[in-house]
Amino acid sequence: MNETITLEQQRAQGLRPSSQKFVPAGPVRRELPAMPINASVNHVIDVAPVATTHIDVRTSEVDRAKGFLLRSVPLYAAFALLVLLVTIFFANVPLLSLSALTIYWLSFTAAWLLAYCYDLSRSPSGIAHMEASNKWAVIKEEQRRRWEHYERLTEGSNEQ
Repeated sequence: MNETITLEQQRAQGLRPSSQKFVPAGPVRRELPAMPINASVNHVIDVAPVATTHIDVRTSEVDRAKGFLLRSVPLYAAFALLVLLVTIFFANVPLLSLSALTIYWLSFTAAWLLAYCYDLSRSPSGIAHMEASNKWAVIKEEQRRRWEHYERLTEGSNEQ
């Protein structure tokens, strides 16, 4: 069933055009009417616009601080209570004692401090501080490299 058909057989059957009759297509040139001078041409592009998001934050540091406290203080209190219960049951610390109060206060404060540092690094003022610090680091590194290059140049001239 699978018979190989040569190019000559394909040309004889009319499946392939003869190579001597091949004429490449030339460029088609259409004359367009000249545009009138100062013509108002309105192009309508009927596509959906690209979705963009514009965030305009109109809050203050006081609003952000209150929001941080409202969403986080109950979590720290629950964490401190959990730590206190673990120490009461597993370390035999009395419930109403100075050591229980100290454990509760220190665990609450440690959790709050870690979350505060994390939140501060992600807040708008923290990001601005990080950006400024990074820019100063770039400037300091560039200055260090310039001085290094200058010292290499001056050392070479002192040896002569």
